[in-house]
Amino acid sequence: MKRPTEDYATMGLNALRRAARKAFEKTRQNNLEVPIWRDGQIEYINSETATEQEGAVDRQSAALLGGN
Repeated sequence: MKRPTEDYATMGLNALRRAARKAFEKTRQNNLEVPIWRDGQIEYINSETATEQEGAVDRQSAALLGGN
């Protein structure tokens, strides 16, 4: 049986993903750059050429995304 906090955590993570997709789409509509985390620092990429970040770029990101 799942604990209620697990359900809230899943709901929160799903909401965060929806918000990120929505924000990314707004940057695309307004031809803005998108900040991403790569090699321990923030980089800005063109939203027109980027469709999705290519996987986790470091161990911390992998852990947040449920990887090892």
